[in-house]
Amino acid sequence: MRMMTEHDLSPRPPSPWTGSAYQTRHRWQLDSAIGLTQAVTLLRELAAKLTAAHTAGWWLVEPMRSGHLVAARASRRQRARQAPEDLSTPAAASPPTPARRLRLIHDPPLVDEAVFDIAAAPGTAVLLCTARSLEQVSGPAVPADVLAEIAPQVRPADVAAARWGVSTARVGIGLDLVAEGSALRLHAVVHGALVRTREVLPFQHAADGAASLLQAAAAYQELADEAEAMAIAGGRLSSCDDGFLHVDYDERSR
Repeated sequence: MRMMTEHDLSPRPPSPWTGSAYQTRHRWQLDSAIGLTQAVTLLRELAAKLTAAHTAGWWLVEPMRSGHLVAARASRRQRARQAPEDLSTPAAASPPTPARRLRLIHDPPLVDEAVFDIAAAPGTAVLLCTARSLEQVSGPAVPADVLAEIAPQVRPADVAAARWGVSTARVGIGLDLVAEGSALRLHAVVHGALVRTREVLPFQHAADGAASLLQAAAAYQELADEAEAMAIAGGRLSSCDDGFLHVDYDERSR
């Protein structure tokens, strides 16, 4: 007869996955969301599932890229020989530090389509590509560290032909450079300032660089917080496509 041991009396936490190997891609899981509130709920459920997997003994085999998650845990026999796990709540991890999301907008306008007119937007910071770098020529001051961060992300050939209005994300660290004369399809000029009318949340890339399940969970939790803040600011989910959530704002809001 097999004797019960203290190890037998210390059950492991339930695992969200079976077996000792698991992989998936976080790309389409939010396609069913019918609004930002539901997207926030799904993101937080995903973060909780990843935390539960960590507590159940899973680990990432490789850092996450483009939503790809490859995880493993010890076999059942190996787990039976291991000492009981600490079942206390795991310490929170910091999400990977994302690069500032930069979009260059230079769309030729169609007939009767509104265009970006710098003269009509005195409250907008304007940049110009010089022989040295992107430099500000008018409007509210752009912090030097922001200019230093975005300059390496643009090629001089891409920005040399125009002056560029700066439009920051309403929530988060995104930033757009909109060319003078570009069609205003994702932006509007409100009270003299260029503002975004559409934001994009990159669900597919939210956990890029995460080296642990807890770090990936923190990344999705942070994205959930960002989506919730967008909803509070008046944003509404217009579509979820190919791992990206598109959030629209009323043109009159800032």
